[in-house]
Amino acid sequence: MPLTTSSHSPASVDSAAVLPDEAISQIDRLARDAVESDRTAGAIWAIVGGHDHETAVLAAGAAGERRLADGERAPDSAPMDPATISRIASMTKSFTTAAVLRLRDEGHVRLDDQISRHVPEAAHLDPVTPDSPAITVRDLLSMSAGLVTDNPWGDRQEAMTREEFAAMLAGGLGHVHAPGTGFEYSNTGFALLGRLIDELTGTPYDQYIAETFLRPLGMEDTAFSREGLDAARIATGHRLADREDRTRFEPVDFDSPGVYGAMAGLYSTVSDVATWVRFLAAADAPDAADRDQSLLRTSSRREMQQLHRLQDTPSLPAGPDGSSPGFTHVRGYGFGLVVERYPDLGEIVSHSGGYPGYGSFMVWHRDSGLGVVVLANSKYAPATRIAMDALRVIDAQAPHLLAARLPTAAPRTLEAAAAALDWLRAGTGAGVTPDDGRSDDIADAWFADNMDLDISREERRRRLETALQRAGLGAGALDDLRAEDAEVLSRASVRWTVPGAAGDDSAGRRRLRITLLMDPRAEALIQSLDTLALDSTGTPVTAG
Repeated sequence: MPLTTSSHSPASVDSAAVLPDEAISQIDRLARDAVESDRTAGAIWAIVGGHDHETAVLAAGAAGERRLADGERAPDSAPMDPATISRIASMTKSFTTAAVLRLRDEGHVRLDDQISRHVPEAAHLDPVTPDSPAITVRDLLSMSAGLVTDNPWGDRQEAMTREEFAAMLAGGLGHVHAPGTGFEYSNTGFALLGRLIDELTGTPYDQYIAETFLRPLGMEDTAFSREGLDAARIATGHRLADREDRTRFEPVDFDSPGVYGAMAGLYSTVSDVATWVRFLAAADAPDAADRDQSLLRTSSRREMQQLHRLQDTPSLPAGPDGSSPGFTHVRGYGFGLVVERYPDLGEIVSHSGGYPGYGSFMVWHRDSGLGVVVLANSKYAPATRIAMDALRVIDAQAPHLLAARLPTAAPRTLEAAAAALDWLRAGTGAGVTPDDGRSDDIADAWFADNMDLDISREERRRRLETALQRAGLGAGALDDLRAEDAEVLSRASVRWTVPGAAGDDSAGRRRLRITLLMDPRAEALIQSLDTLALDSTGTPVTAG
């Protein structure tokens, strides 16, 4: 039987106007390659619309089968398609986190509360050493509690009852480090957070999450139990047996909801996860403060996506001297989410999921909000690889969609920048002259009290003249500079870069750099105004 692929769904109506056809084709090929190389029984993908898109799903597709039997589509099964329901595994942790933060916002709990204050059975947990602090809610959210990593053991505990969980905790838990001193991934920690939700609300965590987030967001195909979902659309999970062909995929029985479901129990579709991604990503949208705050404050969603605990990342290969020049990227854990910064993509937010028979990944680009969701129905399925490769396809084919969001200067910063240019032009061939009084009036109005103490006004002018000479520029080099054309470094800082004089090879490789920084007060003044000549490498030129 041939492999089945469905590359375009009705949800992709906006794709032609946003994503190039070649990008969609390459992303679809990533999913098909994973199936054809027997790395997964099936895979579903979706491209999530960013901050500037009204459409939640820009494009979606699928490859492979919902259920295999002896390497073939099972008689009662169907091909994977974007409407397929799959398990999202540890992506569930972001929902549990959102529930805890909402309860925090409502005043029911503080993040620095000891977990034993709210979950009775947690009182049995002994400190690692006599001077170790007790585990807090914050420790659990950020994977900082020091509990032993419990993959894959925790994946088989979903159905554990509250009573069984209490009995397990009464026997104590192992640790790898003291709370608050390092990163260690813990499913048991999120089971404790699920119990926290139970205790604070008087409602089972799964019901609270459904009523608080799933239903209001219209996530109709997302649930902790198969009951109420369309059984015909649920993808069966598959384990990987010790064979090389397609018969290696053996169906895995479904588990039942229980205490450990708080860490990985949800079923969902790529379109429902896209809704969730947009809800979380909106915290960094330009109009975030104006968006609906009723389900979870923007500030709390943003808090989830900050790096609270650093994780180890691979080192770059060693150079000729035998030492590595650094790391491939920066990665850390937020609250129920992973935060990473890559040299090519910039900052992204994500979470993967691995469960008996399933693999999943959701990721979005912080600045643009554009994301990718991949769900697959095989253990160790390459969902993360497909999604990350898809992001890089988009970056290559439509780089404007993943453009970095540039900062905007505060109005007062731009006002000060205009005044600073007038002061700098004084005595350089344009504007006011040093002896007409206006130059000092400008400095008196806009220079913070440290400016003259750090460098006298006369010396600042000499430094500017020296920098102009070293950059091969004349007195009129500043004439056409405008405040609104400056490069914005932050709300409080801007800079201008003036190329060296044309026709002089040495000066042409040099440039003049002017940088302004405001002080921290609301009615800010200029705390630094630096002028430097730089060579082609950005190194300050120290001689003519």
